[in-house]
Amino acid sequence: MYRWSKANLALACLLGLAAPRRLDAQVGVSLALPFDKAARFEALDAAVSLHNRSGRMLALDGEGAEGRFWLDVAGEDGRRVPRRDGAPLLPPASLMPGETRTFTVPVTRRFDLSRLGRYVLRAGVDEGGASFASPPVRLELAAGFELRRLAAGIPGAAGASREYVLFYLQKGGGENLYLRIEDRDQAVYGAFDLGRLVRVRPPDLRVDESGNVHVLFQTLGMRFVHAATTPNGVPLFSRVYRGVRGQASLSPLPNGQLAVLDAEEVGAAAPASESAPAPVPPPAPPAPRRGGLRGFFRRGAAGPAP
Repeated sequence: MYRWSKANLALACLLGLAAPRRLDAQVGVSLALPFDKAARFEALDAAVSLHNRSGRMLALDGEGAEGRFWLDVAGEDGRRVPRRDGAPLLPPASLMPGETRTFTVPVTRRFDLSRLGRYVLRAGVDEGGASFASPPVRLELAAGFELRRLAAGIPGAAGASREYVLFYLQKGGGENLYLRIEDRDQAVYGAFDLGRLVRVRPPDLRVDESGNVHVLFQTLGMRFVHAATTPNGVPLFSRVYRGVRGQASLSPLPNGQLAVLDAEEVGAAAPASESAPAPVPPPAPPAPRRGGLRGFFRRGAAGPAP
């Protein structure tokens, strides 16, 4: 006979995995994440769909509304992840009988997902003395593998500086390049998915005269992506280039800006979440390699993927 561990029992109680209080699901609830593995500090939104099967109007979270939407996030040990603030998860809404509506919940803005590890999420609606919940959805937050790090000041802001960290993460059957931005107090402005990385040439990481950070890296199809971001993590652009003789580089301009001059621009890069294929189980990491960063990128050799 299978015996529940204390952690599994706590998780089951927290997420309501026991039998529901009512079998006639008058409110259908589904929860979906764009991926099942993400980088720590990466922005993450969940899509929640609600289907009103009650045969009457369903009012949620507004003044005098009987229905209440909830979202539970818990670690593997069953401990509930605390909220960052008391802001509503959803705006007040009314669903007509038979109506289905989908909402976006900013998970990382509302919950403190700052620790590495695996999490379980479940959404639901409490209404009329009953609770209707979605199936659990699992998420892994990983650190990735650091490639480069650069410290730079901010023009016009005395004493202010940023630490820019490039790292990659196995995601969606490939490897995506990320930029993490920190300050001297170790406050993190975010981890930003720049897109699919092909590890043939090391990525270039530079800061221009305005303090904006630029990244140039090789992606699929023998092309290159040039992405620029402000010191506070606001994306400026992401452009795709076809290199001359298969190469491209960041070049300084007379005004202190950076540009890709030895390549042909072929368009804007698609959002990383749209260009990545559906998640698949990552391959087992190979044995560690020697040779430093130069050997790490030679011939696109695979490296460890935390």
